[in-house]
Amino acid sequence: MSYIVEQTIKGRTYLYRVEAYWDKEKKQSRQKRTYIGPKNKKYKKSIKTFSSKIIHKNYGNIFLLNWIAEKIGLRSILEKCYPNHYRELLALAFYEISNEDPLYLFPYWLEENHLPDVRRMDSSSLSKFCEEIGRNQQQKLDFQEAWIAHLQPVEALFYDITSLSSYSLNIEFVEWGYNRDEENLPQINLGVVFSSKSALPIFYTIYPGSIVDVKTLTNCVKYLKTMGLKDFLFVLGRGFFSTENITRISQSPLNIDFIQPLPFSLKKARQLIKSHKKELHDVANNFNFNNELFSHVKSQIQLSDRVYPVHIFLNEKAELDQKQLFMKKLMEIEEKVIKGRKFNSQKEALSFKENNIAKAWQGYFKYTRSSGMLERNVQRIKEKINRLGYFILATNHDLEKEDILTKYRNKDQVEKVFDLLKNEMDGGRLRAHSQYNADARLFIKFLSLIIQSQIMRIMREEGLFKTYTMRELLLGLKKVKYAKINDEIFISEVSKKNRKIFEAFQIDLNEIHRY
Repeated sequence: MSYIVEQTIKGRTYLYRVEAYWDKEKKQSRQKRTYIGPKNKKYKKSIKTFSSKIIHKNYGNIFLLNWIAEKIGLRSILEKCYPNHYRELLALAFYEISNEDPLYLFPYWLEENHLPDVRRMDSSSLSKFCEEIGRNQQQKLDFQEAWIAHLQPVEALFYDITSLSSYSLNIEFVEWGYNRDEENLPQINLGVVFSSKSALPIFYTIYPGSIVDVKTLTNCVKYLKTMGLKDFLFVLGRGFFSTENITRISQSPLNIDFIQPLPFSLKKARQLIKSHKKELHDVANNFNFNNELFSHVKSQIQLSDRVYPVHIFLNEKAELDQKQLFMKKLMEIEEKVIKGRKFNSQKEALSFKENNIAKAWQGYFKYTRSSGMLERNVQRIKEKINRLGYFILATNHDLEKEDILTKYRNKDQVEKVFDLLKNEMDGGRLRAHSQYNADARLFIKFLSLIIQSQIMRIMREEGLFKTYTMRELLLGLKKVKYAKINDEIFISEVSKKNRKIFEAFQIDLNEIHRY
């Protein structure tokens, strides 16, 4: 678009026509100024604006996100399940990945990025869009079934839960409960199931904020059954352990195998460590795993009326590292929180502990009447230190030590996904004030997690995390621009850094231009 600008020189105003054009050599948009004359009424009436159409948008980042969505089959499944809305859903997922800003700023982001087929929405229409998506639960169910079918066979599944805080109590599942981020806010609990084979999230569900992890497992298995999943290995976290859960999984008609770490709150787990400690410190039981030294002993445990095999591991390096971290934190609390403080009674000391020391650390200090102070609970500290570096994995499947350790260690993929959700995607808060709006936003976050998980996997395999965070990578790709002047399209030159990024994702540069 050409336009007129005014410039005042020594008290007189002059007019210039400014026209945009594309510099093919420098690969960027430029401007050309043409002098018209001094400003007066005659010129003001006679000047005509000569128009040309120029578009200049961020492109490299959007290209990569689109390419990933197509490559893993997400775009085609969304198009099938949401034929009228899949473009907007993907664009909102791209926005979640790219920005930490709240959803109402999406229209401004859309103006800067090359997504020409996405419907423009202001804040009001965006809210209506989310309400519509949230109301249609059948479409979401169809998507989840299609997505799981697309990723079959899943082999092993990882399951974990995180909490999302909310300021609104108008959302059905927002309740007060154990807040993993230690925030004084109500929350919902978000459970995510992750496929080990594809390294992608395959399913999510929502639980009330007051529900503890162990209570969610039964319904999670039922949900997976309705999605057609069976004959898989379930890798769980300590928080899901209960004898009842183990029994139900073992008796499930879905033929589910499991790997379940045993919590040290279980007396039988502590006894297993005690009875096998000497063997675990015997060099005859050492083995190398991914350049780490482990010790391993196989044993058994009886839960209810059934006996299960257990694998007991010791990582001596982790034992020392964890002891140092534990004692450092303990002494930090002593120095900064309780040093020199005297209390008139045990009740006063207990109240101080509850208000000033994190719950996980309160048990390591006890009130001593003779000194009137909080001192180390030596017995509890010794019990803690004696368990560091050890872990016990129960299973109902015949697995070798390397195989069970590999599958268990891969579970941290879920934790990394949750870390992405909360720290890079600003997902620690649920910014919604109605049930349907919240449902839609969680669905969009799930789509974002799928795309981010694939990017994260490739970045990890190609060593890109040594140079970039995911956000830095996408910001760098924004330098690849899309421009359209009249009917001619230009893609700016790709820098050496960005060329290496595209090569890591096995993207041909010619494909960028064709797209």
